[in-house]
Amino acid sequence: MGTVRDDVVPALERLPLFAGFDRKDLTRLAERFDEQTFLPEHGVLTEGMSGMEFFLILEGNAEVIHDGKVIATLRPGDFFGEVAVLDGGPRTASVRALDRLRTLGLPNGSFKQLLLDYPLMAVNLLPQVIRRFRAVMTAAQSADS
Repeated sequence: MGTVRDDVVPALERLPLFAGFDRKDLTRLAERFDEQTFLPEHGVLTEGMSGMEFFLILEGNAEVIHDGKVIATLRPGDFFGEVAVLDGGPRTASVRALDRLRTLGLPNGSFKQLLLDYPLMAVNLLPQVIRRFRAVMTAAQSADS
């Protein structure tokens, strides 16, 4: 945590997750994240493992893998790791960098406090999580047909 690169706050301003935040709040919020870079093919999260980190993609792409199958591709502006940090359970999928992946990551255990400090982020997060849930359910129903 600490210094925020000049391009981070403008990137956050464009994301639905931070809709309604002013620049001052976004700057304070960004200071709570650690910037991390992962090389291509690097595994960021592993399905079934415990973990309390939440990630937001600034640059690059990653794939989401469940039961050995790629189920989604994540792009700049997407986030991951929210399920395990919200319920304390194991990771529901693996995430692997497809190319150079630049992320903002919240250190272990700080996500819930961030949502308490910035409830608007929680309000913005819910519809996105529900959309993902619906997409997974639709895909599962299609696979059963």
